[in-house]
Amino acid sequence: MRILSLFDCPLYDVKRLLPIIKEQGFNAVQISPLQHTKDDSSKEWWMLYQPLNFELGNKLGSKEELRDLCREADRYGIIIIADTVVNHLANLSDKEPLTPHPYGDRELLEDPDCWKIKAPITNWKDRYQVTNYCMGLPGLNPNNEKVQRKVINMLNEYADLGVNGFRFDAAKSIALPEEGCNFFPNVTYSLNRWIPIIYGEVLFADQELLDKYATYMKVLTTSDSYNKESVIKFIENKDSFLSKDLGWTKTWPKERITEEYRDLASHYPNTMYYARNYTDDWYEWQSPKVKEANKQYVK
Repeated sequence: MRILSLFDCPLYDVKRLLPIIKEQGFNAVQISPLQHTKDDSSKEWWMLYQPLNFELGNKLGSKEELRDLCREADRYGIIIIADTVVNHLANLSDKEPLTPHPYGDRELLEDPDCWKIKAPITNWKDRYQVTNYCMGLPGLNPNNEKVQRKVINMLNEYADLGVNGFRFDAAKSIALPEEGCNFFPNVTYSLNRWIPIIYGEVLFADQELLDKYATYMKVLTTSDSYNKESVIKFIENKDSFLSKDLGWTKTWPKERITEEYRDLASHYPNTMYYARNYTDDWYEWQSPKVKEANKQYVK
């Protein structure tokens, strides 16, 4: 599977681009989260990852626009993958980053058990911290029944609108069953219909951890894996290009990204190409070299 990540792209633009996406050899498009954010007028790219709740419809498009997009994508044989934020909700402010926003989901705000320990992760090699502390925003307790029910309802609504794939943001911070959390089996097995592609973001992980997450879904990662069918590999994403702290590819020329993507696509059957936001480099995904890379056959 060749996935195009059109981050922060309005749904009507994604729909308009479907013929080019198909011609370029992509068979899936990852769209940005459509959950309500704490400031829908903000131009900050990270605001899409500060949702107030699990309701759908924001500045990128409405539920009806999503339905129209999915119908049109079906005509081209393209899967629409929804990026979902299920590990945390929006904070109050930069001064109180771990305090939930007061306009957030009322049912969750009123139940302390719906939240992770109010402490920041300081050691990313400590699995207890990674799965029980907060990654800079108010973390949700994924083992809580209320949290799981709201996530399941959102995913089923996405599916009813025609979405055929999901990305779990920050999946590495959601514990696994062997760590005492039943989130992934409960959520993925509670969907109203079969979803062709589900993957979770698990960055900077060793083979053992990748294999554990791969029990429940495909794994979106930059890490190498001998189990090539279980992972979705990428060279660049929104964080590596836009983040002030994690932006390790922002100084790379677009030609380097494409060359490394071509090499990646020759070794892995599932890859993602990120369309660089807010720059002329955005058009690079339409280049002949990317098209050539997508049409490589991996044994």
